[in-house]
Amino acid sequence: MKDLFKTNKMFRLLLWYQFFSGLGGGVFSFFMLFSVHMLYRNPIYTGIAGFLMSAPFIFAFAVGPVIDRRNKVTIMRLTTFLEFAVLAMLVVTPFQERLGVMFMFAVIFIYSLAALFEAPAGTALLPNIVAEDKIMEANSLIQIISITGGIVIAIVLFVIMGDTINNGYADSGSFISFELVYGISAGFLALALLFAILLRCPSAQVNGKPAAANYLRDLREGAKFLRHNVLFYITIAMVAKSFVIEVAYISMPAFAEYHVGAQGYVVLTVISMAGVLAASFLVGLFGKRFRVGQLLLVVTALQGGMRILFVFILPEQYYLGLGVHFLFSALGAASGVVVQTLGQKIPPKDMVGRVNTISTTFAAIFVAIGALAGGLIGNVVPVVDHIFIYQGIAYVIIGIFIISIPSIRKLPKVNEIGDNKTEDTTSIA
Repeated sequence: MKDLFKTNKMFRLLLWYQFFSGLGGGVFSFFMLFSVHMLYRNPIYTGIAGFLMSAPFIFAFAVGPVIDRRNKVTIMRLTTFLEFAVLAMLVVTPFQERLGVMFMFAVIFIYSLAALFEAPAGTALLPNIVAEDKIMEANSLIQIISITGGIVIAIVLFVIMGDTINNGYADSGSFISFELVYGISAGFLALALLFAILLRCPSAQVNGKPAAANYLRDLREGAKFLRHNVLFYITIAMVAKSFVIEVAYISMPAFAEYHVGAQGYVVLTVISMAGVLAASFLVGLFGKRFRVGQLLLVVTALQGGMRILFVFILPEQYYLGLGVHFLFSALGAASGVVVQTLGQKIPPKDMVGRVNTISTTFAAIFVAIGALAGGLIGNVVPVVDHIFIYQGIAYVIIGIFIISIPSIRKLPKVNEIGDNKTEDTTSIA
């Protein structure tokens, strides 16, 4: 991984972009949902906020052909600027308190709309600036640098917002800290925009034809490729996992507040990021040694067991519970890096954007449904702990599904995928 960083200038710029984007975007992914919970203490509002975070991604399939045909870096520049503008508006607007939850809903939706284009553009750019046998290492480094940014912003939130969190935003002074956090995040996004400006997309990968010329044909080609490939079954498993994750995610603020206090949610978030950081590093170093299908089965089933243990251990032994949560997050990150690498290695380079966004669309549909379902379930289930027990059981079932698919079981090691020897392994046609 060190050699990749030293020898590839464009990849270094992409890493710095991801670092500052992670710092700036960390407040969105973490703080917005939590602030809705703390401001209104209404599971329905929290569910709507989670829904708005994921709803734009339902239409991810529509942006795939655009990303494949256009300059990925230009798309990243425009969307990062929009994200910066939204957070800057939160800092200067005088209507923050007056407009209430509807204002927050609007901000969440606009930011998510920008991310709808930004994330797949970065995913599609990577295979064009990194050698094929270095893609998993590159994904691991990007994950490491992004999560490092997320940990920094979570610690900043923990320090700056400590009194505010404990007071539940009860006093008007709390909004001073609120605006300060968004100001810091907007500054980080401005730095991310600077590195996006310095990035270059290889000219050979920029198609000069209008994106709309063969739009429907491009979309059909991406869908056909996904349908007749092992990625189809992996997408099904990840979509199911996304739904279960979102149902539990909506209830996490209430779970943390009940068992360990409001600030415990911040601690759990930092621990989760630390798990992702550790797993990303280990996968980058050792992930090539394992067969992909077996690795996905083991980490998913173990995640289910860790989640069930977490529910029973955290209320009784706080630090041991944090350790279990760390392992749960690490296992999830490991499977995420592997799946993302498959999505970049198996399709042709000019189809990565389409395949990625089609998969994202299906995941987003069920994440959005999961967010609304999580809000409703949070009102119905009398003990919030049960939601996380159900999550663990669902993970085990998903692991069984993964190993039941022959084409997944036969997947070789990551670096062997794409060779002529493995062509029949990835195809299910």
